[in-house]
Amino acid sequence: MLARDGEVQFAVAAESDDAEIRRLLLENPIQGRISVALEREPNYFADAQLSGETKQTIIARENGKIVCVGNCAVRERFVNGTVRRVGYLGGLRLDAQRAGRFDIVRRGYNFFRELQACAPGDFYFTSVAADNERARRILERGLPGMPRYEFICEFVTVLLSTTHGSIVNRDSGLGPRALNEIVEHVNSHNQKYQFAPKWHGEDPVMLGGFGLRHCNFHFIGKRDESFGCAAIWDQRAFKQTVIRGYDRMLDLLRPAHNLFTRLSGRPKLPPSGAILANAYVSHLAADDPAMLLQLIANLRCVAGQSELELLTMGFAADDPRLAAITANFPHYQYRTRLYTVHWPGLGHAADELDGRALAPEVALL
Repeated sequence: MLARDGEVQFAVAAESDDAEIRRLLLENPIQGRISVALEREPNYFADAQLSGETKQTIIARENGKIVCVGNCAVRERFVNGTVRRVGYLGGLRLDAQRAGRFDIVRRGYNFFRELQACAPGDFYFTSVAADNERARRILERGLPGMPRYEFICEFVTVLLSTTHGSIVNRDSGLGPRALNEIVEHVNSHNQKYQFAPKWHGEDPVMLGGFGLRHCNFHFIGKRDESFGCAAIWDQRAFKQTVIRGYDRMLDLLRPAHNLFTRLSGRPKLPPSGAILANAYVSHLAADDPAMLLQLIANLRCVAGQSELELLTMGFAADDPRLAAITANFPHYQYRTRLYTVHWPGLGHAADELDGRALAPEVALL
């Protein structure tokens, strides 16, 4: 399907667009004190068949060159305690030479709306960096031709440093039955939150090719009683976070900063060009504070033994689990704002969400 508007053409991305999309991601990192590129080597479409997910990528071409890309991943998530089809709008990158070309983004949204009309999701949501005031002003303004963005909460992504040490009360003999019990336990837990994923029993098996295997699941406690569980999901084989540079002051201070972090246990700042040795915490289900903290402590040890340097997880800013984790473990924080996104007749509004806390899983964003 192809739409044309002047010199800009919009289309659903195909495998033949892979190299150009990866070039766009490489050349257009997220700017800030730390410039970060979210890359998809060796193949942008490597996770197109991720279990339980339908992903659609849209590209914009100008004079034959891809200048903008974005995607929507639709999967089953819990909304108000029931399972709904929810789309996450992410991966938006506009070529830096087209900065300010709001017309490209607006036309891309219109093209996306046309594509979704035949099989729409119940809800759509997205995240915007909290310090990206320019983007927030544009998106929150409700300009003609744009979908309505409605703020729902601040979201905090936490990067924990890993460590080496003893692992307490960990069951390492996870067979298929145990995994089914864990999936059921996680779904029961996720039902209490908004936009948390609904997992299926076959997902851990299907996701093995994407780095999430039986041995990556960990829990504490007894499965016939209350227990806490989580998985360590290393996605670097198909999705990388790459440091592309620092501002001048931070670059000068980086050696001293890393010396301090070595003593304090906080994460270090890698050199430019480095891929973060990072994995995500997935399938997290532990509400008891003591159990949660012991589980996270175990995960830090397991990750450290695997030569990972960072573990990433995310929580709504008012989630009590966030306060407990940040008060007890060395970390960095990255703040974003979550919005529902909807058009007339496509997607539901924020006021249809009840008072449950937001808990989308960062491994799936």
